Amino acid sequence: MPPSPVLPAGWGERSEPRRGEPAPAAGRGALRSPRPAAGGRTAAGFTLLELMVVLVIVGIVLTFVTLSVGGDRRGEQLDREARRLAALLELASEEAVLKSRQLAVRFERDGYLFLRLQGGQWLALAEDPQLRERRLPDGVRLELELDDSPLPDMAGQQEDAAADATDSAGLPQVFLLSSGEMTPFRVVLSADETDLRPVVRADLLGRLEVE
Repeated sequence: MPPSPVLPAGWGERSEPRRGEPAPAAGRGALRSPRPAAGGRTAAGFTLLELMVVLVIVGIVLTFVTLSVGGDRRGEQLDREARRLAALLELASEEAVLKSRQLAVRFERDGYLFLRLQGGQWLALAEDPQLRERRLPDGVRLELELDDSPLPDMAGQQEDAAADATDSAGLPQVFLLSSGEMTPFRVVLSADETDLRPVVRADLLGRLEVE
């Protein structure tokens, strides 16, 4: 009978980890717990404080976007009214030239009225849907600034109309002549809710602009 093979010392014995060495993994593919990063944060996510900061920043950005989209609604309203006034004055001036009529405008604090000269009287253009009486939105104010002197051709007619008690429409301040001339003026629109103050300006030649 052949002798049994002699095995080396320690063969088949389970080796114990040395002191200070980590224990071997249980097997291939074993899960390892993530090492904590500085500040107690894992490499796979954010801390609650960082998430709160991000949410605050997003809220501020959304607030600015909302304000920029909404804009100054009252200011936009004033701008629309100023441009409407300029367009109507342009239309009335063209009508005065094309129809050889003497037209005028009476401005009030809350609106304006287009007039025509007929029989020595200034009468409202009630038959014209475009040049009808206009009232400004609530809270919108109109201020009129005239040149030092009115148009020479209309000064006498204005005095005659003032002496006529049947002129129920009131006296106009701005004249639109059939020659294309216009009383130089400056109209300022304003409201308490906005700092915007659009200006409609006209010169003697009837040129209009909105500032």
